[in-house]
Amino acid sequence: MAEKVYFNGKLVDAEDAKITVFDSGLQHGVGLFETLRSYRGSVFRFADHIARLKSSASQLNMVVDGDAKAFEKSINELLTANGLSDARIRMTVTAGSVRVGIHLGGQSQPTTLITCGALPPMDEVYHNGVGVLLSDYRLSPTDPIARHKTICFLPRLLSLRTAQRVNLADAIWFTDDGNLAEGSTSNIFLFKDDKLLTPSLDLPIMPGITRKVVLEIARDLQIPVEEGKFSLNDVLAAPEIFLTNTIMEILPVVVIEKHLVGSGKAGPVTRTFLQKYRRLARMETS
Repeated sequence: MAEKVYFNGKLVDAEDAKITVFDSGLQHGVGLFETLRSYRGSVFRFADHIARLKSSASQLNMVVDGDAKAFEKSINELLTANGLSDARIRMTVTAGSVRVGIHLGGQSQPTTLITCGALPPMDEVYHNGVGVLLSDYRLSPTDPIARHKTICFLPRLLSLRTAQRVNLADAIWFTDDGNLAEGSTSNIFLFKDDKLLTPSLDLPIMPGITRKVVLEIARDLQIPVEEGKFSLNDVLAAPEIFLTNTIMEILPVVVIEKHLVGSGKAGPVTRTFLQKYRRLARMETS
């Protein structure tokens, strides 16, 4: 069976989805994306993903063509067409053709692509945890695309590749003034002194959907949360650390380069959050 994608509002074979050579995503990297996850055929926190996409589009002078109901219907049809239930889904929206002068503020019909695929096997890493390195790259609050999921993704890929070359799963980024920020494709949490610590959204970080859910779970568990500025010393002193994103859910970090985190195993708080997160995801998508 040929793989199906949604391309500009139509369900088509993947090989038939073709963009113009003048597309702004190809020419200038002007575009946004969202990565979503379905459980039993339903997308978890779909409304939050669409709200973030539309908010970024508005702030970056882009257009998202379609409403939440239309996108949800398209995704349901796409999952069915590809025979998938638990899946990884990506929505990509570019600013369309550069021929209307988008660099001068013109507006073109956006290009919209939705794809889906099987989830990667991850049981082993949830059990054993992962290692990360400290990225040499820095995030700046003056970067206009910080906080947005843009398709200008090369720095993140370079950071990931650097980590993977030394058999580590991700790289942790700091701001240019030394504050803990996020992973290459994830938000980060520390558990220290009976509190959950995570970088504030006042910093140039991604307002993660899974991050938001984790904060909800912390409130339900009555675990104090501090959203603020944290240093490398705070990271190294934390007995539990975990990363979050839509696909990985909650992933324990057990090694930072040569530094052992806690006992070197997934900690009890991390395991509790993962269990609660999965229970919530299944309940909301049932």
